[in-house]
Amino acid sequence: MNRNRVIVAWAVFLATFLWLLFPVEGPGPRALWPSAVAVGLAFVTRDIYLSLFLGAFSGAILLRHGNVAGAFLDLPARYLLPALQNPWNLSVLVFTLMMGGFVELLNRQGGMAALADGFLGRSRTRRRAGLGVFTLGWVMFIDGLANAMLVGRTMRPIADRARLSREKLAFIVDSTSSPIAGLALISTWVAYEMSVIREGFENLGDPARWGGVAPFQMLVESLPYRFYNYLVLWIVFLTIWLGRDYGPMLKAERRAAALHEAKESAEEPGESRWGRVFVALLPLMVLIFVVFGGLYVQGGGLEAPLTLANMIAAFGRADAALVFVCATAFAVVAAMLVGAVFPNGRSEGGMVRTFFEGMNRMFLPALILVFAWMLNGIIQEIGTAPYLVSLLGDRLPAGWLPATVFLLAAVVSFSAGTSWGTMAIVMPLVIPLAVALSGVETAIAGGGVLVPTIGAVLAGAVFGDHCSPISDTTIVSAVSSDCDTMAHVRTQMPYAMTAAVLALAVGYGPAGWGVHPAWLLGAGLAACWAMVRFAGQRGQS
Repeated sequence: MNRNRVIVAWAVFLATFLWLLFPVEGPGPRALWPSAVAVGLAFVTRDIYLSLFLGAFSGAILLRHGNVAGAFLDLPARYLLPALQNPWNLSVLVFTLMMGGFVELLNRQGGMAALADGFLGRSRTRRRAGLGVFTLGWVMFIDGLANAMLVGRTMRPIADRARLSREKLAFIVDSTSSPIAGLALISTWVAYEMSVIREGFENLGDPARWGGVAPFQMLVESLPYRFYNYLVLWIVFLTIWLGRDYGPMLKAERRAAALHEAKESAEEPGESRWGRVFVALLPLMVLIFVVFGGLYVQGGGLEAPLTLANMIAAFGRADAALVFVCATAFAVVAAMLVGAVFPNGRSEGGMVRTFFEGMNRMFLPALILVFAWMLNGIIQEIGTAPYLVSLLGDRLPAGWLPATVFLLAAVVSFSAGTSWGTMAIVMPLVIPLAVALSGVETAIAGGGVLVPTIGAVLAGAVFGDHCSPISDTTIVSAVSSDCDTMAHVRTQMPYAMTAAVLALAVGYGPAGWGVHPAWLLGAGLAACWAMVRFAGQRGQS
């Protein structure tokens, strides 16, 4: 980090004390400051560790009313240690470290290289590799975080062999994690989404008015209104199929092409190693099978008949984080057993040592997650999200509600770095507003702006989380792809913004006034194609 960036970082941090000159009456605008410091400095300094720490420290100073020493002591005592004691956070941390060791085992045993050779064949085209990453993202629809970690780590050798930049790999991985999990009707998201929808109806105050409403029905009816999810997935496919990029991604792709051409000039073409594909495929299949089976069994699926509704309920009740850790442990054991049967000389020092070396490489990336959780605790206490929601007001014309709610959910999610937290905050507040603006009977029957508003909350939460440099899925996608976090954010941002602007202008704006979502989605898909085709350029030959 050069001198100018250091000066900017200190100037922004010291500006925290200016907020102390204003009286404190509720959260107020200062509630946005910690997020602004963290996100702003991340873009300016490109040092995610420093940015997250200074964002958290500035928030702690505001909460302590200028007591710097007390704020510094609060960081570990009130925010860091409680974040590490949270069962979900701890499971994610363990899962991330174990996944690093698991993939290192597959790499050292030659399984990943063999899988890359088998998948790419002699063509090694970027389109084929990109479609492979994209397809695997759809296969792992069960959870966004598990998707991001598994797909990135698994497909990285394939992307390298095909001359895909790490930024492009991270973009595909991130864009096929939460956007797909948010659309899937069998995933770890479904029960949570239904619970926040139910809370919104409960806030109407009269059970006779909402008791007959089925949250799952509202969730299904909102699927056509998830414009952002569809458009960003379509943009990902188009950039792969057409081979065109724009913005910082174009530079990253051209840089990757130059680097790979220099390396390939000195390399001899390698022979196919189909015999070692089994070394990679068996542990990966164990991982996927145990994730699906574990969620079903741990959620009590065996206690009820096998139906779609019972399966969804079981997945929702399951402790997903615990299942991911257990599934990774089974996969690690499977990788070690397969490695013992089919030994490879590259696994020097033994498989256990290889596993821990892989875990060690994940330490610094995992530290980003820890800092992000610490900042999130401060954001929750200072009241960032409630303040943003309070700006919505209740004088908005009904037709503009879906578009406004999409923007609100995006800002909250971007500032806090969490899509689920955004759903929990925004959904219970906007459903009563949508019902009031639509009329109770009309809303309960599925008319008015209620269903588009529900879709806007769910899609806006995904968009904000997708762009946020302090989001766990953003960080994990970059880490699993071995890409710098801020490089990933900068290169992905133009595509996410394209999808969001079109979702807002072509989707939620007209949808609030009754235009059918099928027409809007068709127009949005066509606009995405035009953007990629005519604004994009070929980054590689």
